[in-house]
Amino acid sequence: MNNENLMTKAPNNESVTLPKNFYVLNILAMGVAIQILAKITGESIEAWKDYIGSKASEQYRQLSAEKIQQIVDTTEILQPPDEPK
Repeated sequence: MNNENLMTKAPNNESVTLPKNFYVLNILAMGVAIQILAKITGESIEAWKDYIGSKASEQYRQLSAEKIQQIVDTTEILQPPDEPK
């Protein structure tokens, strides 16, 4: 399956459609990373979620529309492991 079939841009260029497995895999990966950070540092998971969310929002606000589009265009879609049956 190629990337064009996995991530498509909406006509208004303000949205993207992701396959459910890609979205869930990324949410789970972020959760695992936050859990590891919390365990290593002794800070709460909630504190790490707030910190990471704040930093991501800060970085997003600094992006131009062109840079946002470049990120969308170059995002590599990773294939998740075989789905459970």
